[in-house]
Amino acid sequence: MIKNPTDEQKDIINYPGNIVVTAKPGSGKTFTIVEKIAKVLPCLPDYKGVIAISFTNKASDELKKRCVQRCTDAKQSFFGTMDKFYLSQIIMPFACHLTGVKTDFEIIDTISEDSKYSSLLQYDGELSQNHINLLMNGLYEGVVFLRFIGETAYLIIEKIPNVILYLKAKYSHVIIDEYQDCGAVQHSIFEYLVKSGLIGIAVGDINQAIYGFSKRYPKYLLSLMSKSDFTVFSLNKNHRCHPSISEYSLCLFNVSKTIPTDKRVFKVCIDGDEQNICQCIDRYIDSIKSKYNVISNNRIAILCRGNSTIKRIDSYLKSPHKVFNETKIDTDTSDWGRLFRDILISHFEENIFSADFAEKFFSDEFEPHKYRQALLLINDIFSVDKKYFSTSMDKMIALAELVYPTKRNENAIVNLKSVVSDEEMLSNYFPAADNEINIMTLHKSKGLEFNIVFHMDMYKWVLPNEYGNNEEKQQDLNLHYVGITRAIDVCYIMIGSKRYNSNGKCYDALPSPYLERQELIDRRLDVKW
Repeated sequence: MIKNPTDEQKDIINYPGNIVVTAKPGSGKTFTIVEKIAKVLPCLPDYKGVIAISFTNKASDELKKRCVQRCTDAKQSFFGTMDKFYLSQIIMPFACHLTGVKTDFEIIDTISEDSKYSSLLQYDGELSQNHINLLMNGLYEGVVFLRFIGETAYLIIEKIPNVILYLKAKYSHVIIDEYQDCGAVQHSIFEYLVKSGLIGIAVGDINQAIYGFSKRYPKYLLSLMSKSDFTVFSLNKNHRCHPSISEYSLCLFNVSKTIPTDKRVFKVCIDGDEQNICQCIDRYIDSIKSKYNVISNNRIAILCRGNSTIKRIDSYLKSPHKVFNETKIDTDTSDWGRLFRDILISHFEENIFSADFAEKFFSDEFEPHKYRQALLLINDIFSVDKKYFSTSMDKMIALAELVYPTKRNENAIVNLKSVVSDEEMLSNYFPAADNEINIMTLHKSKGLEFNIVFHMDMYKWVLPNEYGNNEEKQQDLNLHYVGITRAIDVCYIMIGSKRYNSNGKCYDALPSPYLERQELIDRRLDVKW
């Protein structure tokens, strides 16, 4: 059964020219890309297709699978990663036109400091004439450097006009997903292809491009959005959340469209403090679960601004629950620290497999030796029972050395040891049992989703911190957005008449100014428990 596109998806599917699509999480961007390709392919001759580039092999395979299911015949389309496209469609067929020598190429993933190519190690984003000469010399010798596949492809495109003639004859469109992750050379090649006559489609994550949850503002995506020969479309509707929750979240950023009739965001006013709020949650939880057909408590979350609120909820809530505290690894922003956190989370997540994890870092096609090394280490780590997880620490360090060989971080190792050797700390990475409600910070909830969410701490001076600068207030708004959009079926914003600060002092509570905006009031229900 073919799903019907929404109106905003139809606009993208039917538009014939160059486009930038900014897509919110859960907005159906892959479905839209597939439908766009399905619209284009029947109009092409059998010898033509489209270029569809994703950033991982897994994403490429999924896109190709869905396109074949939808279209039956993908014709001569290319589905793959950026590096695979450069290698298979540009370097392999056309390098010999540049060198005059037909040869089999070896993909080199490391450059030793004592090799004649060692000057490439000083590359800082700008190719000098010396760098160009070294890449050219590599082509003559049948060597392609993995790190410089994009730069090598661009050199060939610039020097061999037949490359563009070939690509124009074989493809009609070039589609790049996750465009916010593109670097300078990828952006230059995309613009070159579009200028040469291919229709360009760039799809990016609007949260990263506009709202900056990760403080990344991708200039190349934004650059395309400002170009007169590109039309910008947005996929705003979140298909994971109930429409009224999605609408409320969009309204935070002034991009909402309608006032829903079935409102699933509630501001719940309660006389008292966190103890009284917990009593109400305990009292109403079964009827809420029944109303929204939720069976397990682990599909419910209580999200808090900070640990002081978590401690109070933990002590007052009678319903079975599990607290997820932040550990030293959670706050470690080093490359090794982030990798260790990713391993811990992925180990205890049922839907993440070793091959998927290994593919984040190495390509089985271009770095098979490192990929296999990583896969063996990850298999060993993921197979260790949680009771003996500390025994896998050496393998986690070995994986970090493989992935980030020049980024060794002793502090990250100390943090890792403090977690894996402490059963209570390690338990913060175990999922909640079926009968347990999740309790965690808003920061820790990023990337997760729950059927029912109780959003705490929406008080004046707390969210936002009104003493903060504009950037900090923006991050607090983003944090509130994260809390709202963790909810699939319903979100309750819990407001007590009293609140405690981090020092344990009790105050009369005032609602957050975020809750006082009339357009948000119009899009939720205010109730008293």
